[in-house]
Amino acid sequence: MTHGGASRRRLLFISPVMPDTGGNGLAMRAGNLVEALGTHWDLHLLVLAVGGPEGRSLPPALDAFVAAWTELPYGEMIDPAYIRFARQQPGMDQLAALEALGRPMAVAYRPEAAARAAVAAFPDTVFDTVFVLRLYMSAVAAGFAQMSPRPNMLLDADDDDVTASQRFAEVRRKAGDAYGASMELATARHHAAWEDRWLPRFDKVFTASPRDTARMAERHPDILFDTLPNVVRRPSELTGPNPVPDTAGGSAPFLLIGNLTYLPNVEGARFFCTEVLPCLRGLAPELARVTIAGSSPVPAVTVLDQLEGVTILASPPDLAPLYRSARVTIVPLRAGGGTRIKILEAFAWGVPVVSTTLGAEGLAVEHERHLLIADTPDEFAAACLRLAKDERLHRRIADSARQLQLSEYSLEALTSRFSPASGSPDPAPENSLREA
Repeated sequence: MTHGGASRRRLLFISPVMPDTGGNGLAMRAGNLVEALGTHWDLHLLVLAVGGPEGRSLPPALDAFVAAWTELPYGEMIDPAYIRFARQQPGMDQLAALEALGRPMAVAYRPEAAARAAVAAFPDTVFDTVFVLRLYMSAVAAGFAQMSPRPNMLLDADDDDVTASQRFAEVRRKAGDAYGASMELATARHHAAWEDRWLPRFDKVFTASPRDTARMAERHPDILFDTLPNVVRRPSELTGPNPVPDTAGGSAPFLLIGNLTYLPNVEGARFFCTEVLPCLRGLAPELARVTIAGSSPVPAVTVLDQLEGVTILASPPDLAPLYRSARVTIVPLRAGGGTRIKILEAFAWGVPVVSTTLGAEGLAVEHERHLLIADTPDEFAAACLRLAKDERLHRRIADSARQLQLSEYSLEALTSRFSPASGSPDPAPENSLREA
């Protein structure tokens, strides 16, 4: 790809993780946006590793879409107030320290220092547009919003953090964790205050889900919102229209994939293994087996490996064999925000999905057409068995889901969203993006 040139305007992409083509959902969203934006604009990448490890290199697959990149020293920018909060033992002292911090826990950096460093990162480059990924990173772009001429300021909030924290609080409350619920509610209040402070500084705000877009727009009616859905890349192993699941050799028919430190995934795994799997065992003992795979499983997940029919795979190096051998992908989430990339990945692999209502929230899916939706243990078990046993239903659901993923949730679809309208060089022209 040729960078620069009179026809390509300059865009600064500010990310809390090194963008990637795989890995966790945030890194994948960042990687997809970098490729989509970098296809049309002279993209400079600035990383402040709030959401991932420092020191990672730009993946070679994304190098062609980035004119230049740098990483700010996150370790040197951590706020002493956050360190005091983090050192407190769980309890009222830590809750008081969170209240004293006065902002979301993800804003562990010193906003003013990060903003100065961001402006100085590319001193010889004038940017037409600044694109920030995640609301908690908005302060990093503060210096650009004060420039004259001012660049076009875009924010991808990704999730509705206020609603997500409120949902986390409810999960913790139901689990009997009153302290954890209080921490989540305090975090929700801080997210709401951060929104009030920073959203008005941006010309347009995106989320990954139409429902998140609508909720945030209701809270901020004077802000211009739009939706940029999560997308997935076509698996390189696929050469035909859809894979054929291979359950030979005794592999588990059901597959759950996700970040196993993330509360909704942890709670969803527990729900499936302790409430749904016993129902499956009563209906079809030979199918009552599940593989749970993901990064860094916490003890609440690893202990599930002791249950009959449960296999835990910690940080598998390659998900392809798991998708090829799975009959059904399960998404038993009962908390969280945004949209589930794991559902879209399963669609791309041609593995039909059973999800809760909340798990499928934000995706343009229909029950019985693109996936099956069930919320109670009995309903979830019955839906799993239908897809496992009914070959005709299995193929119909897989084909419809794959077609939806290609048309609405592919990297090609995202890239086309950012194609500049005739005579308009901005990455978010009013006539090229749907308004919420």
